[in-house]
Amino acid sequence: MNFIQRAFRHLTRSKTKSLLLTLTFFLIANFVVVGFSISSAAAEAKTETRRKMNPVVEFTMDFDAWYEKYMSLDQEERKTFAYPKPDPELVKKMLADSRVKSADWTRSTMGYADGFAPVEIQRPQKEEDEDDGGMFSGSIVVSETLSGSGQKTEQKPNLTLLGLLSPQMNKLADGTWSLAQGRMITQEEIENGSPVAVIDKRLAEANNLSVGDFIKIKLYSDEEINAIADTQNDNVLDLEIVGILDSAEELSSEELQWASEYSHPANQVLVPLPLYAQRDLALMTLFHQANPKVMEATAEDYNPSSVVFVLNDPLEVDAFRDQYNQNLDEYLIMDANDEMYQRLSKPLDTLTVFSDLIVAVVLINAVVIITLVSALTLKTRETEIGVLLSIGVSKVKIVGQLFSELLITAMIGFALASVSGSMIAGSVGEKALAMQVQENQTSESGGFAYSSSESLFNEVSQEEVTASYHAGVDAGILIQIFILGVGVVFISTLIPSMMVLRFNPKKILMSQN
Repeated sequence: MNFIQRAFRHLTRSKTKSLLLTLTFFLIANFVVVGFSISSAAAEAKTETRRKMNPVVEFTMDFDAWYEKYMSLDQEERKTFAYPKPDPELVKKMLADSRVKSADWTRSTMGYADGFAPVEIQRPQKEEDEDDGGMFSGSIVVSETLSGSGQKTEQKPNLTLLGLLSPQMNKLADGTWSLAQGRMITQEEIENGSPVAVIDKRLAEANNLSVGDFIKIKLYSDEEINAIADTQNDNVLDLEIVGILDSAEELSSEELQWASEYSHPANQVLVPLPLYAQRDLALMTLFHQANPKVMEATAEDYNPSSVVFVLNDPLEVDAFRDQYNQNLDEYLIMDANDEMYQRLSKPLDTLTVFSDLIVAVVLINAVVIITLVSALTLKTRETEIGVLLSIGVSKVKIVGQLFSELLITAMIGFALASVSGSMIAGSVGEKALAMQVQENQTSESGGFAYSSSESLFNEVSQEEVTASYHAGVDAGILIQIFILGVGVVFISTLIPSMMVLRFNPKKILMSQN
């Protein structure tokens, strides 16, 4: 260990050189500390952003990509270019994932109450000259959605049938709904297409219904059915009430102006989707026979177009999506409110790139500068090295002495920089982030997007993200800095070490004479 003592003696004798080396390492370390601090703070801010977002993943169609392709096709090709839908087998696998808290795997349609009354919409008072009623306020509704018959009917849909493929519903999990009586539809009943239903408490009270009672719901109006065949029995679902939901959902004052009875939350009836799909497919076949121009339906048409998953932990969202995002149809996506997340993260990503570039450039220059300084000063120490070699000191110990000299000055410089760099990083990072946020907001363009899960996606403001950004120095950054310092010193001594290994003590001493 004598080479370490010699390193200390040399540094104390050559105070000017030692001070310059320490100052060099101090400046280098400040840039590295700033870079690491900004990068670490940006990564932590992104994590906090994801943590503040609801852990929602929607498995749905990429409408923009699909529509762009659709518009590029001719009329004949468009007829066979169907909407892509989530694969049921993959959805079942995702539902079984322990990270999933709940999911909405549903498909809704309108229906007609048969033998009971829907909950009426209490509309606000209007002026005399204002039109009364909702979207279907007129007494006539032209119904040609499925049959194509164009039959005019006085009947209006007054219920929403929500077909379930899974009972793990998001509104039950988050407390929006709760069971006032009975139970939820089971997975077995869903798979078997059992004639069971869960209704709203308000609908039950309005009709004096309770668990165990039966209700009848028509899928289509009588006029639509009579236009093609006498299939009244096939048109009616005879359902046993197995559960009654307590829900606080209400229409907003704005929705009350136009909403129809079927859109009232109290008029929503939960049923197994296979039950509805089987009955409706049979009716659609009759519709097709009556009017061949109507496209023939298939069982796949009743698969839900999207599935909305809610996870247990927001930080699991990216890993969950990436796991199931592989080998998907070209026009299917796993959306985790990515548009908002990317918009909020863009300034942080820019900062990360900026800081990583600073660290890379500084470290490369540090290695080059320290190597040159060491190589040049080595020439002035030939006599010292020659004497040491002549008295039997090994070349390895001489290299160790050179390494120790650089390492000591580096550690002093890096230790000082860990204090000053923290203050610099906070100021520089906040100013750089503010500039990036301003630039990002300026470059944003407005747009409109709709998602079936938008009610579950929450908004996180740019101010919240900025508030969670705190650049500083912690133990992890200090460890990285000192490891890099050792690495820089090690690489910087490689060339001087090769020079020492080529020294011949006899030639060095003879040249001095």
